[in-house]
Amino acid sequence: MLTQTKSKRNLKSAAKINYLLKINGYTQVKLAEELGISKVWVCNVINGKGYNKKLDNWLKENLGIKA
Repeated sequence: MLTQTKSKRNLKSAAKINYLLKINGYTQVKLAEELGISKVWVCNVINGKGYNKKLDNWLKENLGIKA
């Protein structure tokens, strides 16, 4: 049950981040290219499956959120 709840929370968080990226004119691919990291890594961080300091700082500075 805990895993299912955590997965739902990650999906909501990921959806919110993707929404904020889109309304600010970004995509995960564009973000990956700008930061010089892989597209898969950006996806993993947004979905709560990894951590990248550069991406986390970008999200804080530009979107006001934490991945």
